[in-house]
Amino acid sequence: MKLLLLLSAALLPACASGTSAMAFPPSMAVAYRDLRLDTAADRARLVRRVDRAAGAFCKAYDPMDPDTRFDARLASGRHCPGAAAILLAQHMPANVRRAYRAGRREQGGSRMPAMHNPS
Repeated sequence: MKLLLLLSAALLPACASGTSAMAFPPSMAVAYRDLRLDTAADRARLVRRVDRAAGAFCKAYDPMDPDTRFDARLASGRHCPGAAAILLAQHMPANVRRAYRAGRREQGGSRMPAMHNPS
């Protein structure tokens, strides 16, 4: 099963410093291999999966913990789910990212901001 997994940039320094695994920030994972991304229904499922993963991440993420803080956009409870979804989308294969963005538009959601690596 294809799975998107996002771990923070804080993982490598934490590993190198011997920090406990408990100090790592949470990860986000979204399965997509079972989806037909050429259908509106499955694009909507992908959007829901990303939203759930981002929401779960934000509930578990503590932006006040200096050992796990890695992105200032995640510090706001109001902005964290959207920022987390963008971070996850940046790591998606191009075809999955396009399907996700199309699914957001089809649901009447706002367009995602431009991403730095449009591969």
